[in-house]
Amino acid sequence: MLIKPAYSKIDLAAPEDWQQMACGQYMVEQTAELIRSHQRRLKPGKTVAISSLGPGLNECFRGNADWLTLGAAGKVAVRSELTDMALKEDSVDNLIAPFVLEFCQNPHKLLREVTRVLDDDGVLVLTGFNPYSPAVASGFFVRHKKSFPWCGRYFTLIRVKDWLEVLGFEVLESEFYVSHFLHHSEHRGSDWSTKLSEVIPGMRAAYFIVARKQTLITLLKPSVQRKQLAVNGRQTAAAMTTKQFSKSKRN
Repeated sequence: MLIKPAYSKIDLAAPEDWQQMACGQYMVEQTAELIRSHQRRLKPGKTVAISSLGPGLNECFRGNADWLTLGAAGKVAVRSELTDMALKEDSVDNLIAPFVLEFCQNPHKLLREVTRVLDDDGVLVLTGFNPYSPAVASGFFVRHKKSFPWCGRYFTLIRVKDWLEVLGFEVLESEFYVSHFLHHSEHRGSDWSTKLSEVIPGMRAAYFIVARKQTLITLLKPSVQRKQLAVNGRQTAAAMTTKQFSKSKRN
């Protein structure tokens, strides 16, 4: 499960809203709370949330005139494929991507598109499911195979951070969250899985990443060729050593 190629040969279905996922309301509340707690990391300017889960985060940016949702389905403001966004290059200051890699046929292409639309020093907020969590492992059971989130593909936090670093991102924050194993369709308050997740953070159902796009400026040092200057069509005199001066004087 953890070493499969990122690219999927088949097109994957994605949830159209949070309610299609197990404990969806609890997950969107946890995600929104975490985004609010990290808003100091966001860059002033235009913020775009991608995928059909983006509109569920509207409360985090209520009153922000530069807030936009984009996706191929759902109640988004702009309809667009995530791997070919209808956005100009370097036009977005912050991009929110909640649980998109798991249901994307080509995650690498999606992340390259994210890199394209983000401006210099733009901030990416990315969430995903934790493959090491029993919440995801329970997807092996037959009763979960066709429901969200167990019909997706999962990538570890370390693997996703490596992808971002290759693309030139600096990971500012990363942590596990959603202290529940999603064994009920709805969250019913604190239970044994919540208590266990609180003790062992690595068993929580999801991860949260805040990364900044870095612009690498290469300072080129062109080789300087020393050329003799010509004055009135003649070459300038070269400096003479003491030995050369004495020889010329005898002559």
